[in-house]
Amino acid sequence: ASRSNLGKLTSFTCAFSSSSSSTTTKSAENSAPSSSTSSGSSPLLLGKAEIKESLVYCESLVKRHEKEQYICAMLGPESTWAATMALRAFNIETGLVKDSTSNPTTGAIRLQWWRDAIEALYTGNETLDLVKQPVVAMLYILLRRYYLPKEFFVDIINARQDDLNSEGPDGIEALLRYAEQTQGSLVDLALHTIALLDADYPVAQRAARHAGKFVGLTTLLRATPFLAKRNLAYVPSCLLSEVGVSSEEFIAACISNQLSPPMKACLRELVLAAEAELAAARELQKHLVRDVRLILLSTIPSQEYIKRLKKNDFEIGHPKVIEPTGFDPLFLRLRLRMAAFRGTF
Repeated sequence: ASRSNLGKLTSFTCAFSSSSSSTTTKSAENSAPSSSTSSGSSPLLLGKAEIKESLVYCESLVKRHEKEQYICAMLGPESTWAATMALRAFNIETGLVKDSTSNPTTGAIRLQWWRDAIEALYTGNETLDLVKQPVVAMLYILLRRYYLPKEFFVDIINARQDDLNSEGPDGIEALLRYAEQTQGSLVDLALHTIALLDADYPVAQRAARHAGKFVGLTTLLRATPFLAKRNLAYVPSCLLSEVGVSSEEFIAACISNQLSPPMKACLRELVLAAEAELAAARELQKHLVRDVRLILLSTIPSQEYIKRLKKNDFEIGHPKVIEPTGFDPLFLRLRLRMAAFRGTF
């Protein structure tokens, strides 16, 4: 059964009437922000009905834009459903800024709104009008229960800002930095929603960052056919130039589904870089507690995509490659359940 059942929110919402000091998430007692958002001592600006409505909004957003991750979250650590939905919804909202704006200036204004919202939440200056935005409302609630490092939210926003002003990555390392700032920060935030000893956090963080870079880079690969229609490409131009191909030629080939062998070789290089990050995360598996491994089940949809891409000879626009595993929820759930049972990703 889906954890989206609102009945599961009862204990979640009730928890905010008391201090979050009883939460055993990593370093909460040493690193929590000084504002009232971390102490839970100030009156809530939202009632249970508003919290439920905000969660439903986040669930709908994740289900619409990241259906596979929605399914992954069903097998995530116990009691982290709402937190996962809120964090992913934040990532989606900031990620959609570039897609939904016509120029960088407009996008920068929207990202500044999110930057200001995060600042207000961490300084205790949130207002009723601010928390009317459903994702902000959920983050407002989460910050009263968990210590979520502010810098990770800022990293995500900064990466989106840089992407607005960028004409494209200048190499694979730039892609990996972007992937770590976005997906890596997102997975790292998720670590702070589980009971994790300080001694276990460093290795968990390393695994999370590698996993985030794998998912982030794979996500950019998956977006390639759709970005090409907007005259965009995240395949580094320096990589293309090494094989005598321009970015314009690559974009045209993506649109016409006529990739040349040199173009496929560039895609293969990106896949190898992504797989290296997944391998680095997997090397740490035996050192990770079960809840961390459950969080890293989020890498499985990307693993399935890489398999499809390689099976279809790097034809990135092939229907069998584009079709996400999420549209076959039974297969994905079986794959995830097997991985969860084994405690592997």
